[in-house]
Amino acid sequence: MNLYKILTTFMLSVVVSFFVPNIYASEQILVEGGVFEMGSHYCEEEQNNSDWCNDETPHKVQVDSFWVDKFEVTNTEYRQCFVAGVCEPEVLHEDRPGDFNKGNQPVVFATWKEASIYCNWRKGRLPTEAEWEYAAKVEKLGGAHWNQPYAVGSPVSVGSFEPNSHGLHDMMGNVYEWTMDWYGSYSKKEKQKNPLGPEKGKDKVVRGGSWDSLGHFLRISDRVAKDPDFRYSGVGFRCVKPNL
Repeated sequence: MNLYKILTTFMLSVVVSFFVPNIYASEQILVEGGVFEMGSHYCEEEQNNSDWCNDETPHKVQVDSFWVDKFEVTNTEYRQCFVAGVCEPEVLHEDRPGDFNKGNQPVVFATWKEASIYCNWRKGRLPTEAEWEYAAKVEKLGGAHWNQPYAVGSPVSVGSFEPNSHGLHDMMGNVYEWTMDWYGSYSKKEKQKNPLGPEKGKDKVVRGGSWDSLGHFLRISDRVAKDPDFRYSGVGFRCVKPNL
């Protein structure tokens, strides 16, 4: 697809976003703080500590209460940040832009920095790994959009499936979600409070699985390292705010 068609498609999507109401509007839900076991015994018990999952060592973590987006950030919401002059324009899929630019689909192809800028614009930030897992590790996990063929699949509108026990949609599947943390081994401290992950690193952690994920990646404790400067068709984000 040539540059003219890409720019035309993007500008039309921006115009449409002002005329199609966004029913989600950055709604947030309060997650009450507490102590939980972060990580999983899955790799040890079912995968013989395979390299792809041996970074999930179980450990006790305490997190403070926080507000978290009920839905993944949508294209419509992100475009509002662009129109405000804060965010960069969203990047469209080169071959299938129409499959990824619908107003209530989660925004993808945003780098970690761009996702952070958006959340800061809303007076929030990306969740830590611990916050994300705490919000997702509940009795009812909620519905998920996953296992779609990469060549033809795409995210669905946020909120298309039932929420988890906290009332959060798409914590599993649809798109992976950026977290604040650098990827690295968990701290060996016996009990941690509001951990922030390593001080520096090469990759950032994404959580939750995506529209093209296989079943063994669709687990609450699964950790995936992604280059923060790259753009991915299966990575989006949601924002959090402290409960002040």
